[in-house]
Amino acid sequence: MSTLKRIAKRSEMGVLVPLLLLWIITGCFNRNFFSSMSMFSLLRSISVTLLGSIGATFVFSCGMMDLSVGAVYGLASMVAGMLMVNQGLPPFVAMLAGFLVAALFGLLNGFTINTLGLPAFISTLGTQYIGRGVVNVISGGKQIAGLPESFLALGGKGPLGVFWSIYIAVVFAIIAGWVLKYTVYGRSLLAVGGNEETARTCGINVHRVRYIAYIISALMAALAGMLSAARLSAVQATSGVGWEMVVVAATVIGGVSMYGGSSSIFGAAIGVAIVETLTVSMTMIRINAYWQNIVVGIIIIVAVAIDTFRRKKLSGGKG
Repeated sequence: MSTLKRIAKRSEMGVLVPLLLLWIITGCFNRNFFSSMSMFSLLRSISVTLLGSIGATFVFSCGMMDLSVGAVYGLASMVAGMLMVNQGLPPFVAMLAGFLVAALFGLLNGFTINTLGLPAFISTLGTQYIGRGVVNVISGGKQIAGLPESFLALGGKGPLGVFWSIYIAVVFAIIAGWVLKYTVYGRSLLAVGGNEETARTCGINVHRVRYIAYIISALMAALAGMLSAARLSAVQATSGVGWEMVVVAATVIGGVSMYGGSSSIFGAAIGVAIVETLTVSMTMIRINAYWQNIVVGIIIIVAVAIDTFRRKKLSGGKG
C-alpha cells in the first residue's frame, strides 16, 4: 500500500490519468484505435516526438528555451540524405555528418546565449530561421528521395515486430532519466535552472552546463529527423516545420517547467503521448486539420499557464 501511495503522489499521475481517459474516449468513438496496427503507429509517432522532448527537458531544466529544434530536425536529415543520395556516402558516415551539423547549431545557440548574452527565445528563433534558410539553399526546396535500403531499415520493424524508432526512443529516455537523476551534470543542470547565481557561487560552470544542454537538444532533434526520413523514405525541405511547438507543448504538459529547476523524462513521455494521441484522435473522428492546430495552440497556452501558476505558488505568490 505504501508503494501505491508513493506512486499516486508522483506529479506525473496528474497527466497520466488524462492520457488514459483520452484513450478510453477515443476508443469509444473508434474501436480501431486499440487495434495493434493503430497502437504501433501511435507509438512510432510518440517515439520520434519523445526524442525532441528529451532534448527540450535538458534545455528547460536549466531555465532556457530552444525554438531551433524543428529547423535542426529538417537540416540534419537533409544533410544526411543529400550525402547518401548525391555523394554516395554510406548511411553511417552521412548520419555522422548530420549529427555534426546539429552539434554546431547547439554550439551556436550556446554561444549566442552565453557569450553574446542574447535571450534564449530570440537567439533560438534566429537560429531557427538560419537553419530553415540553409535547408532551402542546399536543397533548392526539393525533396531528396532514393535513400539507401540500409538507411530505410531504420524506419522499419525490429525484433518482436516493434519499430526501431520505439526501441531507440526508449533507450535514450532511460539514459536521459539516469543522467538527470544520478549524475553530477544532471544535478548541476537543475541547480542552474533553480538559481543561476547560487549555482555559480557553488562552483558550477553555468556556461558549460548550457552548452551541453543545447548540444543534447540539437542531437536529439537530428536523430528524430533522420528516423522520420527513414520512415517516409524521403527528406522533405519542409521537414520539421512547426515541430518545435509540438515538442514544447508536449514537454510542458508533461510537467517539465519552462522556468527551470525541474525535470521528468517520464512526465515528458506522457506529455508527448497526450499530444500525439490528440492528433490521432481528432483525425479518427474526422475533425478538420485546422481545428487540430487550434486545439494544440490552446493546450500550449493552458500548459504554460498551469506551469506559471505552479511556479508562483511555490515562490509564495511572487512572479
